Amino acid sequence: MTENPTSFQRINADMISKFKGQYVTLVGKLIQSKGDYVEFSVDGTIVKVTEIEEVPESTEDILLEIRGKLNEDGYLEAKEFTELDQTFDFELYKKVINMVQGQFRELFYD
Repeated sequence: MTENPTSFQRINADMISKFKGQYVTLVGKLIQSKGDYVEFSVDGTIVKVTEIEEVPESTEDILLEIRGKLNEDGYLEAKEFTELDQTFDFELYKKVINMVQGQFRELFYD
């Protein structure tokens, strides 16, 4: 039986080591496909994403929100993804994630 998570915690690159083994959401830019995984830039940190299907192809930056499970090696095993608009504000998102995982955590997670 496969795991079906009910929620994916939103994190940024600075939080990856604290969330290994958990279901998370990462937002960043698709860099390139490497065969059995893709390289994904989250706050300038390269994250290897496996199990991702039907990756969009484009000559411009592709912005994605990827939900999946972080394994112990730091790879993200993708469950699903959403392509984001090119106007997405990464700086504002990072500030929100710091608040969600910090002083306002109890409002979002048990």
